[in-house]
Amino acid sequence: MKKILFLIIAGLLILALVALPGCGGGEQEEEEEEEPGVIYTFEDGEIVLGIAGEVGHATGDMAKLGATLAVNGINGAGGIDIDGVTHNFVLQVVDTKEAQDETGESGTTAMEAAVDDVDFFMGGFRTEALEVYRDVAMDAEKIFFDCGAATEHLSQSCVTDYDTYKYWFKTTPYNEYFLASSVLRLVDMTAIKIREALGLAADANLDACIIAEDLEWSRDELVPKLEAGLPDLDITNLKTYLVSSLDSAATIGALADVAANYDPHIIIPIYSGTMGVYYSGTLLSYIGAGALGSMSVGINVYEQFKAPWAAKIAAAPPDGPYCMFHVLLDTWADGVAQSSTTLPFLTAFMTYASGEYPLYTAATYDACFMLQACLEDVGYVEDGVGKAKANDIIAWLEDPDNAIPTTTGQNSVYPPITGGKLTEAQVKSFYDIASYGYTYNAADWATPPHTTHDLAYGPEWAHGVGCQWQWDSAAGQWKKFGIWPAEVAGADLVDQYGDWNFEFPGTKDLILPTWVVGHFGS
Repeated sequence: MKKILFLIIAGLLILALVALPGCGGGEQEEEEEEEPGVIYTFEDGEIVLGIAGEVGHATGDMAKLGATLAVNGINGAGGIDIDGVTHNFVLQVVDTKEAQDETGESGTTAMEAAVDDVDFFMGGFRTEALEVYRDVAMDAEKIFFDCGAATEHLSQSCVTDYDTYKYWFKTTPYNEYFLASSVLRLVDMTAIKIREALGLAADANLDACIIAEDLEWSRDELVPKLEAGLPDLDITNLKTYLVSSLDSAATIGALADVAANYDPHIIIPIYSGTMGVYYSGTLLSYIGAGALGSMSVGINVYEQFKAPWAAKIAAAPPDGPYCMFHVLLDTWADGVAQSSTTLPFLTAFMTYASGEYPLYTAATYDACFMLQACLEDVGYVEDGVGKAKANDIIAWLEDPDNAIPTTTGQNSVYPPITGGKLTEAQVKSFYDIASYGYTYNAADWATPPHTTHDLAYGPEWAHGVGCQWQWDSAAGQWKKFGIWPAEVAGADLVDQYGDWNFEFPGTKDLILPTWVVGHFGS
């Protein structure tokens, strides 16, 4: 990918000549240096990472696991080399309690207790809480790697108030606008398969319902983008349900209404929390009773790992876990090599976590390695002590030429923008648009979604993987296999970001369960 250097760092030297009057007077030169900004100092060779998340909640625990695995590997391999001086990462857990306390008060208290001892923060999950407690880190000028909250307006702060929020960087996931785009691609793939199985025309209309938790990340932008995009796929959205993220009765009631009144071909769940477990179990009960034949295609974070379904992972079809054959947007998949580091990470993580899949918040693993590469490049030693300037770290992270292979592919963030849009030079530093016949059009590159310090999206950048829980007869268990991105013969899958007609090694075909054809084909 062709990249153009878009960030030029220059020093400004101001020379002041001051005439001093009086006997023996002369001229004195004074040199005013550019303000260095905040400088991080790593005493005793230790670089402290604060892992922000709720202890005892899957997302917070996975963030800790991912960082622990990375830190053990980095320190065990010789640590961080800053100008020949070895440094080690040290983890400090910051229990934000954000999954249950959405006010951010608990998170703020925890951050205030930790901020003086922590050099860099990473983690986060619930937007409503994170947007409050992250300000403790911003006020202290501590860089924070967001490894859990999708919401674009968190990064939009870097546009509206760069000086305050320039320390904020997205690591995972990409924002809700792009999440919706990837979900729509999964829905489209599934709809094509359903039409083929039912013997319908390629443009035959199908029906869908959306069931989404009533939270900012899903409600405000993701769901409206889904609603707007479904008609282009020849799919009618019969109804959208916004349900409580803390009350299982709301999810159960929504599915009861779907079964009684709509019976769609596809149900699109949008869940980040534990209510997704109730969704999966309730949906399977309706399918088993013949009241629904729907395919579940969307985001359900708790379907990303085994724990909720462990008792039935080894039960062969037609029995099996509640999530069987569900299609979900995910971060990693069994056996899928998104980069050279993916499979080694999955093997190490699942060994470390007793066979469990990582949730997306375990991308703290990638944040640790990115920070290591950055500090080894821009850090320096003064009087035997390792240091790094915040402005140097920020400039390094903003430069797409510094992207390293992460477990999810190649990650970088969009740079600072002016005029509300990426410039042509900035676009070309991320996307080789000439190679797929795209001509730069400023209107296509507005923020949102192309927002400062949010993850760059596209086939060459972050986009996630589509997964499906399928039965692996050789292993005698259900596994979460990758089914998207996928090669589609003769399909035109090129857009402004590149060509989506590709697949990673280890990708499998989507399977349409017999209950769909049996229900809708009768």
